[in-house]
Amino acid sequence: MVHVHGVPRVIEDADWLLQHVSALSALHESSQAVPWQVSDAPADYIERLIGMIVGIEIPIAKMLGKWKLSQTRSRADQLGMVAGLESRADERSRALAGLMMQNIGKEPPG
Repeated sequence: MVHVHGVPRVIEDADWLLQHVSALSALHESSQAVPWQVSDAPADYIERLIGMIVGIEIPIAKMLGKWKLSQTRSRADQLGMVAGLESRADERSRALAGLMMQNIGKEPPG
């Protein structure tokens, strides 16, 4: 868990917004056989939608983190979560399952 503190600033620059919307679309469309791109939409449509978006940027002034792996849950719940994570095909889920197994029965830090 991470709490991030900072003073947000509003960004209404159309070029900045378009760059970020395009990057976000590219990221989420990358797994598609034919990824959609913002540039696939008509220019007037893009301009209208970008005009309705308010960008917010928060420069990080302070970050507070806490390592949580469900240590406050029952052992049965923890083992169930580990089993569910281990059943997934991706390496991140299996790595998290390993961390959880190492910490079963331990008190959460902090």
